Amino acid sequence: MRRKGQLLSIDALLSLVIVVMVVGVVMNTNDMIKAEITNLLDWYDRANIANNMLDVLTKNPGYPEDWEENVSGVKMIGLRHEGYSYALDHEKILALNRSKENLTEIFDQLARGKDFMFEFYVSKFNVSVKGRFPRVYLDNVTFANPRGNPPGVNFQISGGQGNTVFAVSYVEIVRTGHQYVNESICSLKDGNNINLQDGDRVKFILVQDVILSAKRGQGPEGPYIEPSPLTIPAGALVDIYITGPEVSNFTINFGGGECPYEFNFGGKGNVVVTVFAADNTFPNLTSTYNRSRNFYDLGESLYKIAFINKTFVEDEATIKASMQRSPWIEPVERTFVFLRPVYNLSAGPSDEEPLVYGFMKYKVMDGEVVRIKVNSSSYGNLTLISQLGTEIRGFFVYGNQSDLNATLVWYEYENETRTQKLKSYKGFNGTITVPFKELFGSTDTQNKILLLWLYSLEGWSRDEVEIEFIPEIRYMLEPKFDDAIIKLLVWDDR
Repeated sequence: MRRKGQLLSIDALLSLVIVVMVVGVVMNTNDMIKAEITNLLDWYDRANIANNMLDVLTKNPGYPEDWEENVSGVKMIGLRHEGYSYALDHEKILALNRSKENLTEIFDQLARGKDFMFEFYVSKFNVSVKGRFPRVYLDNVTFANPRGNPPGVNFQISGGQGNTVFAVSYVEIVRTGHQYVNESICSLKDGNNINLQDGDRVKFILVQDVILSAKRGQGPEGPYIEPSPLTIPAGALVDIYITGPEVSNFTINFGGGECPYEFNFGGKGNVVVTVFAADNTFPNLTSTYNRSRNFYDLGESLYKIAFINKTFVEDEATIKASMQRSPWIEPVERTFVFLRPVYNLSAGPSDEEPLVYGFMKYKVMDGEVVRIKVNSSSYGNLTLISQLGTEIRGFFVYGNQSDLNATLVWYEYENETRTQKLKSYKGFNGTITVPFKELFGSTDTQNKILLLWLYSLEGWSRDEVEIEFIPEIRYMLEPKFDDAIIKLLVWDDR
């Protein structure tokens, strides 16, 4: 039998237990919520560092706005282009990496004492030249032989006299539209000779150095016709075109050699010989465009900037070890468009960064030229690569101020066959001038992409070489925008 008041005591006790349980749950939940809120705030703080850093870098041009021209005076770095609010400035991207050691304090403030690494992936062209540009020794030079003298053109090996026998690795005769190559030329023999005919064309590739000379006799004007005597090196291709009223007296002679690869030129006659001689080599020119996403997928960044404990670090192992010691890593990445330099004819050699890059708004004039001037007596050379649309050409300049020469090479499809094309140029007072139409392949430039690279420079310093368009084409170019990906990793290695 319960006593009076016992039920109330039990109810109160149960209520107290429930209250204690509820209070305990609430307190435990509160601790959990506080921990979650703390973690959330920590995450937000970490994530904010990465996002804020990218915001600061990519949403303003920096201060002063042209800080890339004088990094020592920069107050705040920014990568936005001053003239295009939606695009980054490629020059500032390059300056950021080039001068990062001068920006240590700014980077430390941006990262709020944390460690970080930027990776820049940038769309770009790459050009390459594989093989040697040909030198042209004789560019269809015509030698006329006065009547009664020995053949107008002599080919002799070093130390030989007259038309000595020389060796070739290839020989071709074109006669009245028929082509005879190597052994087949022997079918044209008459005894030891092939009697040449008016309009014959003879091509051969030399196995040894040969001296070409054209004589006019021993008169007051001297014994040789310029530019002979001239040494044509082994491996060169020689192309001879023969005309004249007494051509049949000018022969290919195998008396001291063996058909078809050893012969000399002989006979007498009133002939006219036109000679082309150049290296039998041709470079392979390529230009490829890769987007930033391609480089990103391959992990091939334009460059990386890693900042650990207030020091810039390049060693990959050190960077990975620092990340592994951190309890957290926050990544963020964004895609942008950026503006490349449109026109910088004083830039140095590169297979990536062009001197000129943009869309042509107009068609250039037919008289447009590109002029290369060399202020040096030293021997040197340079290579220019031009591109208009998909047309790629290579221009090779070699020599010195008093003897400057150049060759232009490109490829065309003829009857579905890729055919090599070659033109030569001779300088005057250290200056070479090439028509725009020849260097780029056309003057029809409107709405086409135009690029010009100084691919290589040897023997001359950059300030000894001047490159210019005449008249200036800067006003005809619109900027070319490319895409870029910036990836930022932030961590805390303490």
